[in-house]
Amino acid sequence: MDLLSASGSYAVYGHSPADTVDPRPDQPTLGPRAYKSRQNRPCDFCRARKAACKIAVAPPCALCHSYGRECTFVSGPQKRKRNASQAVSGDGQEPQRRRTDHADSELRLNGAGRLSTSSSPPSNSSPPASRSPVEDVLLDDDIGELNTSSRQVPGAEEAALLQNTDQPQAGRSDLRGHNVNNSVPRVGEFSLAELSTKNAALVGETGEADPYLCRRYRYENDECVLSNIVYRRIPLPPPPSLTDDAELGFAERPVIFMLPDDNLANTGEPRSDNSVLEAAQTELKTMVPTDVGVRLLKLFFRFVYPYFPVLSRTQMLAHDISTVLLDLPLSLQAGIYATSLPFLLYDDILATTIIHSPPPAARLYRICWLAIVQETHTPKLATLQACLLLLQRAPSNKYIMDTPFQWSLTAWTVSLAYLIGLGKSSVGWLGLPKWERRLRGRLWWATYVLDKWSFFGAGTPSHIRNDDFDVELPILAPNAPSTVEGSPCPSTAPVDDNAHDLLAVPSHFYHLVQLTTILSDTFDTYYSIRATSLTTNNFSLSVELAKPLRVRLKTWKDSFTASNSSAENSSPHLDTAIFSTIAPDTLDGNASLVLAYIVTVMALYRALLRAVDNLDSSLETSAYLHAAARSAVLKGAKECGKEAVEFVEDLSRGDVGVWDAFWHSCGFYTVWIQC
Repeated sequence: MDLLSASGSYAVYGHSPADTVDPRPDQPTLGPRAYKSRQNRPCDFCRARKAACKIAVAPPCALCHSYGRECTFVSGPQKRKRNASQAVSGDGQEPQRRRTDHADSELRLNGAGRLSTSSSPPSNSSPPASRSPVEDVLLDDDIGELNTSSRQVPGAEEAALLQNTDQPQAGRSDLRGHNVNNSVPRVGEFSLAELSTKNAALVGETGEADPYLCRRYRYENDECVLSNIVYRRIPLPPPPSLTDDAELGFAERPVIFMLPDDNLANTGEPRSDNSVLEAAQTELKTMVPTDVGVRLLKLFFRFVYPYFPVLSRTQMLAHDISTVLLDLPLSLQAGIYATSLPFLLYDDILATTIIHSPPPAARLYRICWLAIVQETHTPKLATLQACLLLLQRAPSNKYIMDTPFQWSLTAWTVSLAYLIGLGKSSVGWLGLPKWERRLRGRLWWATYVLDKWSFFGAGTPSHIRNDDFDVELPILAPNAPSTVEGSPCPSTAPVDDNAHDLLAVPSHFYHLVQLTTILSDTFDTYYSIRATSLTTNNFSLSVELAKPLRVRLKTWKDSFTASNSSAENSSPHLDTAIFSTIAPDTLDGNASLVLAYIVTVMALYRALLRAVDNLDSSLETSAYLHAAARSAVLKGAKECGKEAVEFVEDLSRGDVGVWDAFWHSCGFYTVWIQC
């Protein structure tokens, strides 16, 4: 019988306390149950569970091995209790005692992962043959819907067993998967980002576990344990009763995370010695004391967050910042410090203390990378955040493009994002804090942006396909404050992280994501290997495919210009509208977004010019139409080049408010490639 079909009606039948299993391997037999010798007594855990104690050669048994428990033989057999209906007969002889499945109270697991006792009504059905090892693991009551009703067990033997079970082995997690010294709070919500001793990986459909099989496990508090690994089920909202998707047979894939303990990856290679990491941690504390780190974090939220919101203001600024910094992993600490260094001048204290001898940014990035390599064995959200900040570093050489390490790190970051489940929309996940759901969405789109722009600049395909994620596009933050303390620029106003809408992001990041989707579609339309073969020599097809892309670019330009131009000084030109609204003492990073728009338009015209160059002049069909379209393409390409030159000239005349603002690293690459 299939295990999945049997799981719904499988019942756990108890065995006699003295029954044991012969240590020989199980052989499929027919007929009555094989004789089991009473000389080999079961271990304490199997006796309490009323499960077969299967010892192949030497302890531990199969059940204790699957739970990571010590196989002990301390407690003796439990005394049988008489049922109330079993009265003494008239001749003074006691009737034969019934051997039922629930003659004794079964020891079960309560919500905290400890053994408790519960009573079950007797059953007159005969017990089946002993379960296979696979059934013991998959269909075990401790993994399933646990009986939470408990009562006091009389007797010293049961009390001793309970006391022994409450104390897990040193260095291990208990049956609920929580370390005794660092348990996860279970009050209302559960955070995947704040697991200090575990890492969360989304269970995919082709990996070692299957989400459709995992959903058939029996969960308590949305968790179950299998082979010392906790599986966390994410509750989803109930689907609508009648929808088009339901009629077509579509259903939401089960969202289940595997939460292995970090200690299981201690032997993962390659890795650095602990002494090297400890030395790097000490060096970081020496270069950036806690008080300096607090100010650097504030500078990050003031000048970087509005353009690249990869941190959570709710979690980091709502608590004591010095404590928050100490709790951050080494990689993220170094990444935040290095990213915030260019803005030292805008802090009154740092501008007078360390401005002349700041911490070396190159060394901070090296520490960040050293820690990332170690943390990727047990990746968390903080590891991905550190990778994103490392990708945003300024190029080490001002005159040439960076090394291929940049693109390798981008691919690394994309794989981490998929591993921790960022490609799956978390808007409807129940039990996950709102701040974490907002952060997961922003981190995915930050990864998407860097992936598309980095590989576009490298001339290679992207690692993210539209079919591999379902994260909703972000929306503009409603009622965002117009100014931030110490920063008069409206565009640097951070979004309210307590906003009700889980998709709201700052204005700059919203327009960047929208523009990146257009760039991605442009690449897929013209620059993939198959698209190149179709459009290079087909001018008519190239022009036809460009029409919806040009409409989207015009819509984006109008939206961005309207959101950044004042009512008194509006300009039809994108670059003029940006530079005219920047005050001399203001940092505004929207200039990098203007550059990104120009590069996207140039990418479209490059594809059209490629088709014009390969156009066969001997073709007489629609010669007039081809001539008109060719003239329009050449004119549009000329205007695009003129706009790029004017933008560069405006940059050369720009104030420090443009140059000192936050620039996305991909902007540097594209300006060297395209201009």
